[in-house]
Amino acid sequence: MVRSSRAQWSKETQREVYVNGWHPGEQAVQAIMSLPERVSISAIVNKLSEQHRIFHSTRLPYIPVTTLDAEGRPWASILCSSQGTPSFITSPTDTSLHIRARLWPGDPIYTNLRNLEALQDKPFASGLGLEPATRRRNKFAGRVSRALFDGYDLILELSVAQALGLCPKYINVRVLEPHPDVAPRLIHERPHLSEGERLPDNVIRFIHDVDTAFLATSYVAKPEDADIHPSRVNTNHRGGRPGFVRVRPGDGRTLVLPNYAGNRMMNSLGNIYITPLAGLVFPSFSTGSVLYVTGTAETLFGAPARKLMPTVNAVTTIYATGFSFVEKAMPLREVLDTAERSPYSPPICYLSEEESPTVPYDDVTLTLVRTRVHNDTLATFTFETSRPIEVRASQNCVLDLSNFLRERCHELLEWTGGAREQGDDCVRTWTVSSPPTPASPRTLSLTIRAIQDGLITPILHQVAQNADPKRECKDVDVSALEIVTHLRGVGGDLPVPEPLAACDGGRRLLWIAGGVGLTPFLSLTRYVVNLAKRGYGVWDIVLVISTREPDVMLALLNDAFRVSQDPETDERPLVDLTFAIYIFSTNSLMSPSSLPTFASLSLHHGRIDDKGNFLGSVDASQREPHICGPLPFVLNAMTSLSAAGVDPERVRRERFTY
Repeated sequence: MVRSSRAQWSKETQREVYVNGWHPGEQAVQAIMSLPERVSISAIVNKLSEQHRIFHSTRLPYIPVTTLDAEGRPWASILCSSQGTPSFITSPTDTSLHIRARLWPGDPIYTNLRNLEALQDKPFASGLGLEPATRRRNKFAGRVSRALFDGYDLILELSVAQALGLCPKYINVRVLEPHPDVAPRLIHERPHLSEGERLPDNVIRFIHDVDTAFLATSYVAKPEDADIHPSRVNTNHRGGRPGFVRVRPGDGRTLVLPNYAGNRMMNSLGNIYITPLAGLVFPSFSTGSVLYVTGTAETLFGAPARKLMPTVNAVTTIYATGFSFVEKAMPLREVLDTAERSPYSPPICYLSEEESPTVPYDDVTLTLVRTRVHNDTLATFTFETSRPIEVRASQNCVLDLSNFLRERCHELLEWTGGAREQGDDCVRTWTVSSPPTPASPRTLSLTIRAIQDGLITPILHQVAQNADPKRECKDVDVSALEIVTHLRGVGGDLPVPEPLAACDGGRRLLWIAGGVGLTPFLSLTRYVVNLAKRGYGVWDIVLVISTREPDVMLALLNDAFRVSQDPETDERPLVDLTFAIYIFSTNSLMSPSSLPTFASLSLHHGRIDDKGNFLGSVDASQREPHICGPLPFVLNAMTSLSAAGVDPERVRRERFTY
């Protein structure tokens, strides 16, 4: 059994938890999985932004927090107010959070922090703020400054040394409401399981019924690494379909978590690689019951993972060494019929020693029928679905390309994927640039950038370029290639604006796109043009594009203007639509396109200023702002919007973090 007592943490008593590059475990796992760096280490900051301080203080109905027990085992807790309402957290400074929580018997934080004054060092802690109705999320890590107990009432003061956005892909949306009339009942409390002991059947059934868990891990730095990569703890979200976490029937106590592709930082798996311990807390939002588990952990990759859980290339096992189970504990309940499964969640992956259901999950298939190459790195791929599906403007599709990557592309192209192919889950998410229409309910298009050092996008682009070797930038029929993918789901965070009449002020929209972040606005443009042609609403749109490819972006936009969803309205003048386009680029526009009469174009050299001068000139504070682009672009745009007087809470964002 692995032990990591609090004594091992004592050499870092005065050090703040900070990041100076990925720690050795994170680097090792990224290398094992052949992952290029997707998110810069600069995404991790040493304080809470003003927006996140407001978020934690006003929006959270509960908060998972990780602490260590006397043996160094990580446990995750669920903290709530006594009434199940938000505003039980305050943030006096940008490096502190204060939590007033009502505990219940069986929560491990009660034992872990009960004798805080007797500890030589301030213990490590981490947490995760998550608003389940919107999927907004942010995690933090640091130390416990104070923990004051009055019975089961806890005042917890945390010093924050790390803050980081969390991958939202597998968060299931749900609306929670206060349910203060609770009577917590401790059913099981086994802090130490004996050899050969199994988890009770009701606990295993509970695990197989829930769709959300929070993973607690720790990183104990080796002495030679401690100065650069200090020890820390981490709290992460894990979600999927009910039963996505499995329990091995053979021993009745090993929990198996499939590793779904997220932001690719590998914080949790990197921690486990160095310090093979982990904990899980499972909340039930329908009953208020909570299960806490801790144990020894190991992550399996490649063939060993698939031997345990077929088709999955990375799984984490947690051999339970302690657990507690409390019924009707949380003062929160899920509002009936509000749960919405994340579209990214794959079907349940069963263990090889389990009997899978006899009826397999029936995914929609997409067949590639046309391609259009725009330049060396950008192309549009048009698919036909096996049955009509609904995709709203600005939404994205989650595709499983495993058959394409592992079989079909080897028949079409000469290439070798090697270890990266075997370790990749082959699931990708792309925004739909042209969604299905009533006239073509089974046709959709994706405009995809070839990612340098990527695995799947370069192969797709090679297929497109082979079909159009002269680069004529035209649609090419590729249906004979028989490239078929599976649809995992449909999702997307950007809102679809409803039309407003002139008497109600109309819609004043501000869309800000970074590069290929234009794609959701392409489908939104088609949506708005169609409504305007039918006489619905008054629209005043400002679209700001930052790009190195002004000709390509303008051509894509002009294509969206021309595509009609209702041929009967093609000749109707669009008197209630104005569409101002501002392109920021270091490159000149070589072939200006002819725009429709409702659209105007203004070219600017360089980037959007961060003083808010330009965005102020287009009345940003009087518009509904939406941003889409890579994380650095989104952060810069937010700075400029704030300088222009825009409340950050009003900005809708979709960023490329996975």
